[in-house]
Amino acid sequence: MPEWELEIRKHLAGLNLRPEREAEIIEELSDHLQQSYEDLGAEGAGQVLAEIDWRNLVPELQASARTPERGLVAEGATPSGHLFSDFAKDLHFALRMLRKSPGFTAVAMLTLALGIGANTAVFTVVDSLILNPLPVEKISGLAAVNTTQLKKTSQSGDLQAISYLNLKDIREQTRAFRTLAGHSYPMAVTMTDKDEPHRIFAEIVTANYFDTLGIHPFLGRFFLPGEDRTPGAAPVAVLGYTAWQSRFGGVSDILGKTIKLNETPFTIIGVGPKGFKGVYAVFGPDLWIPSMMAAQALPAEKRNALTDRGTPLFTGIGRLQPGIALAQAQAEMKISGAALEKEYPGANEGKSLTVTPLLEAAYGPERQPVVLGGILLMAIVSFVLLIACSNVANLLLARSSVRRQEIAVRISLGAGRVRLIRQLLTESVLLGLFSGILGFLFGYGGCWILESLRPAEYAENLADLRLNASVFVFAFAVAILTGLIFGIVPAMRISRVSVSEVLKEETRSRGRSRGRVALANMLLAGQVAVSLVLLVVAGLFLRSVEREYAIDPGFQTDHLALFMLYPGQAGYDRVRTEQFYKQVLDRAARIPGISSVSWASNLPLWGGKETGIAIEGQEARKRSEAISAVIDTVDLNYFSTMGIPLLEGRDFTQNDRDVSTPVAIINETMAAKYWPNQDALGKRFQLPQGTEFLEIVGVVKTTNYQTLGEPPQACAYIPLRQHYTDSMILYARSERDPSTVLASVPTEIHSLDPGLAVEDIRAGTKVIDQALWWSKMGVGLLGAFGLLALGLASVGLYGIMAYSVSQRRREIGVRMALGAGPGSVSFLVLRQGMTVVASGVAVGMALSLLLGRVLSRFLYGVSGSDPIGLGGASFALLAVAFVACYLPARSASRVDPLVALREA
Repeated sequence: MPEWELEIRKHLAGLNLRPEREAEIIEELSDHLQQSYEDLGAEGAGQVLAEIDWRNLVPELQASARTPERGLVAEGATPSGHLFSDFAKDLHFALRMLRKSPGFTAVAMLTLALGIGANTAVFTVVDSLILNPLPVEKISGLAAVNTTQLKKTSQSGDLQAISYLNLKDIREQTRAFRTLAGHSYPMAVTMTDKDEPHRIFAEIVTANYFDTLGIHPFLGRFFLPGEDRTPGAAPVAVLGYTAWQSRFGGVSDILGKTIKLNETPFTIIGVGPKGFKGVYAVFGPDLWIPSMMAAQALPAEKRNALTDRGTPLFTGIGRLQPGIALAQAQAEMKISGAALEKEYPGANEGKSLTVTPLLEAAYGPERQPVVLGGILLMAIVSFVLLIACSNVANLLLARSSVRRQEIAVRISLGAGRVRLIRQLLTESVLLGLFSGILGFLFGYGGCWILESLRPAEYAENLADLRLNASVFVFAFAVAILTGLIFGIVPAMRISRVSVSEVLKEETRSRGRSRGRVALANMLLAGQVAVSLVLLVVAGLFLRSVEREYAIDPGFQTDHLALFMLYPGQAGYDRVRTEQFYKQVLDRAARIPGISSVSWASNLPLWGGKETGIAIEGQEARKRSEAISAVIDTVDLNYFSTMGIPLLEGRDFTQNDRDVSTPVAIINETMAAKYWPNQDALGKRFQLPQGTEFLEIVGVVKTTNYQTLGEPPQACAYIPLRQHYTDSMILYARSERDPSTVLASVPTEIHSLDPGLAVEDIRAGTKVIDQALWWSKMGVGLLGAFGLLALGLASVGLYGIMAYSVSQRRREIGVRMALGAGPGSVSFLVLRQGMTVVASGVAVGMALSLLLGRVLSRFLYGVSGSDPIGLGGASFALLAVAFVACYLPARSASRVDPLVALREA
């Protein structure tokens, strides 16, 4: 006796049915259960039997159910543990169905995993850099305190550092902050360990810095109050966790170890917590030293920072008192700023204090583009995930025709629609969870790739991407949501089958549902539209970066090499430093292939501005309206080495020394702005920290000083021989590829002094690359996600077209038997697919034009409706879609009519 008949007889046993009635019931159910055993196996058919509502199916069971002595539960009651039992059955059955279709499961999992992986990787970036950039205690209670000009808004771009003496006074007077600390921006210092000099970044902080942030050391301790009272008395340092691992191998005996920073011995007393790299969201130091050791770390011109109220050094970080709002702290700082201006007008005239949430101050002026970039990337990967969900939904719709008999059997045997939907959604969610696990691994790999693309010079100082609990929760939630999104529509449609029609169909001739095909085509058109939008966005930003590379910075980057040197950090005094500068120039100039060399204090596109320039003969300006300009200290031949044209006057000469008239060269922007309709040559101005007026002896072309494509801004060049500084950058122009001289120059420098660190070496073109690094990374991600979306859409298009061809084999066989040729059959299938693609392209083009208007403000030299970007993306999509449609079309044209008709 077959298994299914045994199962039926078990349920009918004891009802005392007439043999004719029992045979009638067995005959009604046997055909359906036989099909279930063949399709699903004994285990799957058992699931079908478990879902049968026997009381509604067999009237005799209804009567028995109403008889209390039969011991059956009344209709509508819920036995204890019934929900858990049903869930366990659903889960077990879902696992079996996924195992039974390994091809479908693998394709669906890979498709979803790619979408979930992209979302996980981008969310990790957003979480690490925007949502939770600083691993500190209760960041909402922390605020940054800075100086700002009274006549300007308190935007982050206007924020300036506070002098040590001002910060000290503010700390003593504040009531809004429970504790107020200070920290400098990370600065380059020379660390000597085992006689090997290396350039690292140090941050000068007050002793209460770490306590204010609420963090604890990984090893050892932080600074004590007594180590921050007497200048130069406590040469101790706290090492960053990353620096400890990378530079010292994570040795356990690091505490008490002595290193030299700028030739001063420092003792390592602690290691910072893992993941903490200071309070700047993107760039952090390798170690921290107490504020009383500032003179040992700062360059010569700032070594009086502890005693000069006019030397800005610190950004304040305060933890608000309980119950104190940020606005109250701002009001108090405004009063403190006014008091400082009144008491010390020479250093504080026209200045005030402003309070900013630390989460905002962590980025400075870059916060808005970073946040907008994060939002854009999250939106894009969300669309990628939608495409993946759409693909799997189409796969489920195609698969539903295979399961129509199974669903019809369940419905005919009494299974309710809610019960069926729950079972189908269990399968979808389980598939989503498996895909989520794989996607999390893809996301981890994506983060590893992103971290490997960081500039090698600063890789250890850039923020780490943290795959923490919030990322895991996000991936888990996305996996569950994904399972529901791609599963709900197929589940709703398949649970609505007509039992009478399906049970009459032969198992092998399931036909094509027009409604199912229409829904599949609509999903495909949506995928094409979204893919086109993503490709257009990537293309627009790619064109924008291409235009940025074409920007003329005003100087020549080809055949240029740069070497950063810090002789003052090696203990050189002024006489020795000046002699060193001369010796390096002489030796470098003799290297074969080098045509010109010079010194400058600024890196290209890293110019520093000074505010408070006074012009002789013009009315003195208030500090709030003071003149600002980029100041660059340069040596002889600088302009010829950089390829900057001299427009008027002369270049610096050997005669421009300390004993001669102080001179300067300005750019044409400064000349036109402050001496309009006049000859600037011979005019004089005074630097903010200077005591003498400088005579203008030349005017040069305006270049880019801080960013590519910036608005023209004033710049003044002053001669190195009249303005000593103990850290400079060597500029060397070669006759050919600068890589041929990059190794020769350090060799000559080390022959003069092996103890000097010569690590940050770069070619001029690399300066441009680094300036555009964020843009290139963004375009790379946009391009990768755009191509991923295109790939997913193309796979989905191919899959649906191939499935359509397989379902239409009989129709195609009839057409070919009636005389249709392979070409006409191919064209029929191609037309079907490309019609869907064309409708998707039309919708995508309209959406792209709308989105382009929003993105135009972030593009450089490119319109949001750029025809090349729109046309190129459309052509690429149409070409790939044509291939995806052509392959099934070619397969259709090779159908054997006799075989197709025999299979029908």
